[in-house]
Amino acid sequence: DYLLFIVRDVEVNPNPDEVADIKYVNQEQLRELLRKADAGEEGLKLSPWFRLVVDNFLPKWWNHVENGTLKEAADMKTIHKLA
Repeated sequence: DYLLFIVRDVEVNPNPDEVADIKYVNQEQLRELLRKADAGEEGLKLSPWFRLVVDNFLPKWWNHVENGTLKEAADMKTIHKLA
């Protein structure tokens, strides 16, 4: 799997067979979204893969994106095994 970071306005057309919904959020909104998903509120469901990315990588990457230093977080050699 891959993640693509884009810092600009883009039109997203996800495959409806794979993605039920998309939403742009800031870090605080993401924390609230995770809380709701964990509590089973609003029928919100997140993929296990997304949750692993959030728990292991996203805060660091997000800060690098905001600071314009994402290249510092790039790791093209390590294969991460998440479980």
